[in-house]
Amino acid sequence: MIKNLRYIDEEVYQKEKSLFINESWILAAHKNELVNNNDFVAFEYFDNKIFIQNFNGTIKSFQNVCLHRFNTIHEESFGNRVSSCLYHNWKYGKKGNVVGLMCRNSFERDQINELKLKEYEVAECGDFIFLKLNKDFNQTLKEYLGNIYQPLEEISRHFGTKTIDYSIEHKVNWKLLVENVLECYHCTAVHENSFAKMGFGSAAPEKFDFFNAHSWCEFPKADGVKANKIIEKSLTDRTFKTQGYLHFHIYPNAFVSSVEGKGFYLGFMLPESPSKTNLRVRYFSSKFERELNESEQNIIDFINNSSNESLDLVLNEDKKIIENIQSNLVNFKDHSPIFGEEEFRILKYYEFLNSKEELK
Repeated sequence: MIKNLRYIDEEVYQKEKSLFINESWILAAHKNELVNNNDFVAFEYFDNKIFIQNFNGTIKSFQNVCLHRFNTIHEESFGNRVSSCLYHNWKYGKKGNVVGLMCRNSFERDQINELKLKEYEVAECGDFIFLKLNKDFNQTLKEYLGNIYQPLEEISRHFGTKTIDYSIEHKVNWKLLVENVLECYHCTAVHENSFAKMGFGSAAPEKFDFFNAHSWCEFPKADGVKANKIIEKSLTDRTFKTQGYLHFHIYPNAFVSSVEGKGFYLGFMLPESPSKTNLRVRYFSSKFERELNESEQNIIDFINNSSNESLDLVLNEDKKIIENIQSNLVNFKDHSPIFGEEEFRILKYYEFLNSKEELK
């Protein structure tokens, strides 16, 4: 189905890069990250430096490079500040135009007035913010997501505040990251002392759906797993409740998941080479039907910290395995991985990728 060469070959990687840039909407942020004026999120995607920012209530996205001497505008991955370059303090407004600079009279007025940052079109699915890098790609976001749009929109409404935002470097091809999260066949072995202890991995999923390369799936919780009564009571009034582990893959770059609505993970793949991918990790607390008092909030903070630690453990357990796999592929270039029925989301995913003429 897919030769191991496609995980290590530079030519294949460049074809994938072109496809993802030209024919995709990119899930880039959640509205809760951009609540206040001048809140921003920045990232680098296939050598494109990008930022998304709240300009007095309007969400806009631009290339994250100053047009004066080409310094990076926002050096941090998120924060709150005006969109100004730290080299010479050139400041940009919501149209991408220069709205402030030192010694303005030393520059030709017409030249400055004509400057505009490259802008990327922004669209929303619920509280998720997407952008597209190719202005000529003519699918609307709703068309692009198809029947995944509605469930993704629904889950987006239940995100609370962001509790973590960091990146983990993986010395792997991006496809190994995708394959790893599209099945829980590995959960009882790899996550024996983490995810499996929560009751996931031993039962086959019964709820799932697909659209092109997008998919969602709910992995059921095994019977007999004892719930923590304090945690259950503290989370009773959360606005989103599901019985299992709910997982979305939004092609080409994003993962959204939740364990019983007790918190929400947003993973964002940032490929750098055929054998290097950064995974940006964000976690959001639950949203509640009422305002919590101080004592209740302290318990929720404790739960969020525990969830963050558990997530980090699971991600690093996966990282160790898939980095081992990547290191072995050079000696098995003409071989192919074997996917069984438990890995049906992977099979469906490659059915889509293998249909793309650009990758043939």
